[in-house]
Amino acid sequence: MMAIFFILLEAAIIVFLVVYLVLNKSKMNTFVRQAELIKRRRLDLDDIEIEDRKSAEATLADAINAIKNNMQTFLEATKGNVVVLSDAIATLSDGARLNQDGSSRISESLNVVVEKVDEQLSVVKSCLDLIEENSVRLSEIDGSAKEIGRLLGDTVESCRTGLAGMDNYEKNMTTAAEDLARSEKILEAFSEKIGEINEIGAFITSISSSLKMLALNASIEAARVGAAGSGFAVVAKEMEVMSEKTQEGIDTINDILESVVESSQQVNDCIHDSVEVFAKSRHEFDSVSGSFRTINQQSGNINEKMKQISTKIDGISGKFTATMDRAEQAYSASEEITAVTQEISGISEETSASSQKIIDNVEALDNMLDGLKTLLKQFTTSVEPVKNSERQVKIGIFCIVDNDFWRAVRRGTIYAKNELEALGAVVQYVPFYAWGTVYEEMNAKMDEMMAEDYDGYIIPGFMINNVAEKIKRVIELGKMVYSFNCDTKEAELRTAVFQPDVAEAAVMAAKAMKKALNDKGSIVVLEGGRTVPVNGIRSDNFQKYFADSKGAKVTDVLHVEYSEEETYDQVMEYLKTHKDVDGMYLTTGTPIAVARAIEDSKRRIKLVVFDHSQEIFRYIKKGIIVAAIGQDPFGQGHDPAVWMYNCAVTGQALPSTNMKCRSNIVDRNNVDSLVES
Repeated sequence: MMAIFFILLEAAIIVFLVVYLVLNKSKMNTFVRQAELIKRRRLDLDDIEIEDRKSAEATLADAINAIKNNMQTFLEATKGNVVVLSDAIATLSDGARLNQDGSSRISESLNVVVEKVDEQLSVVKSCLDLIEENSVRLSEIDGSAKEIGRLLGDTVESCRTGLAGMDNYEKNMTTAAEDLARSEKILEAFSEKIGEINEIGAFITSISSSLKMLALNASIEAARVGAAGSGFAVVAKEMEVMSEKTQEGIDTINDILESVVESSQQVNDCIHDSVEVFAKSRHEFDSVSGSFRTINQQSGNINEKMKQISTKIDGISGKFTATMDRAEQAYSASEEITAVTQEISGISEETSASSQKIIDNVEALDNMLDGLKTLLKQFTTSVEPVKNSERQVKIGIFCIVDNDFWRAVRRGTIYAKNELEALGAVVQYVPFYAWGTVYEEMNAKMDEMMAEDYDGYIIPGFMINNVAEKIKRVIELGKMVYSFNCDTKEAELRTAVFQPDVAEAAVMAAKAMKKALNDKGSIVVLEGGRTVPVNGIRSDNFQKYFADSKGAKVTDVLHVEYSEEETYDQVMEYLKTHKDVDGMYLTTGTPIAVARAIEDSKRRIKLVVFDHSQEIFRYIKKGIIVAAIGQDPFGQGHDPAVWMYNCAVTGQALPSTNMKCRSNIVDRNNVDSLVES
């Protein structure tokens, strides 16, 4: 009986195993297929879905998913680091070459400096000799200046004496001028008197003529009366004689007066000329006197200046000793500079040799980087570029780079740029590090690319909206336009969009929360404002996942502000009044504020958030944040460029006009490789 029992038991076990294997064959096939693909280094796989979290299959699925996710995260981070390392190597290489060139130039310059310092030594020595010679000459000049000062003093004194004489002479000249003026007036009066005498002479001449006429008449009458008139005739005769005598006297007087008048006129002319000459002499005398006074004043000023010069020469002479000492110090310093310069020249040569070693090491690092890129190519984590294209493809990529997320996007773009340029493509990456005049510069750059017949353009969706008219013209020309990170307002503004699958990311966050809580407990959704559509999608899809759950449940929704301080205060206040919270899920961009509030509350609450940063990684290390869902910034920068290249080369369309970027997760399983010390 016992043997039959064991036989039946064994048969039952065999039947159970056969049934189990048949029922689980599809799951095992999935595990084997995923494992086989991972073994072949294909990591662009979806997670294995298992409903029963307590089964062995779930444990195996979690292990495979974790291995795949960790490798994806590690490889994407490594690719980002390859870009950083590549930039660093390029910078270091340029710096080493510049350093080497600089060292060579410094060495050459130092040789020139040594020559110039030698010349300087010679010049300083010559200066010392000249200073000594000038000291002797200054002493001679000082003596001459003092002698000139003495002579100028004598000149000033002589000028003063001369000025005193000039003043006396001026007084005498004034007196003589006054006397001549008076004489001129007296002669004028004398001339007037002579004129009066002339008038009297004329009167007497008139009387004499009358007497003569009277004598003639008397003679006629005496002759007519005869002897009776003889006495009267005698009188008439005498009257005629007297008249003639009178006329003669008057003529003589007139001659004398004419001579006197003529002489008086000559004297008057001479006096007048003398007055004019005196006037001119007075003017010239005033000029000479003014010159003498100016000479006297200037001589005094010159004398004072010479005294000042003499004083300054004394001061200069006193400082020549100090100047000589300093010149000797300069000479000694020049000798020291020569020695130091020669030493620096030697160091510069050593630096140049070190720079060459750095260049050699940089080349070794570059070779190592090439090896690392080759190693990374063995793993398939995203789209690969088509090989061996004979057509040159031109792609323009525009992006803002103003925070950690966009810097990670840049690393993906640069990685794709390097891949594609190795295949002969032209990839022009145009980053903007501040907003300012972004759209004016973007329009101008697109005009240049359009003139060069670029095949396509890759631009964040929110930036496309601001250059809509330019984009419409680009699409009309048959060129490709990919938006990424988010879609455009109008579908006709792009030929395809690459953006995260927000709903899928919310489900990934829900699964991470379910796993962290071991599928039991109370969850609070911290929901950002629904004016930002992504908050509503993240919240709705997370709650939908737990809607029919028999374990963990969403028990409340708390609306939070997009402000670190306000979010912190809201969460702290909520935790004070709600003691049954086991997990929190945040849809918006204030994860650090929520993590701080949980940490300060001393509660053991599991937090799931979005985005990646070093602060978030540190809170994952602390166990407060249990999972951070990323939007694959590296992939957002990398994949659109490679897809555009492939489509341009093959002429094939994208699999979809709405391409989804892969979401990735960082948790305690892979955070160690990401967090910086």
